[in-house]
Amino acid sequence: MGKLKTLRPRVQTMDVRIVKPMVIADNRMTGYKLQQRRMRLWRHNPCCVKCGRVTEYPHGFELDHIVPLYLGGEDADGNCQILCNGPEGCHGKKTRDDMNQLK
Repeated sequence: MGKLKTLRPRVQTMDVRIVKPMVIADNRMTGYKLQQRRMRLWRHNPCCVKCGRVTEYPHGFELDHIVPLYLGGEDADGNCQILCNGPEGCHGKKTRDDMNQLK
């Protein structure tokens, strides 16, 4: 089997000045503990932090890190917030804003 010739140019052009590598198993909560956190924070306040819209459990919101993990934020309840999702949701807007700060 031959080598892929198209992968090398794309890998060399990646800019990794600010973004630190993240290993999911080490830095991010997953599985049952994550679902417990989602339920706990949603029960505390089921409204989107940005627009105030009431969200439905479990698919009406995203659990967002206030300071993203790739920028050094910790994976703790105090760094999490509920944001509505969907095509015009606040979670997508915040993610785009976070990514624009990297440029």
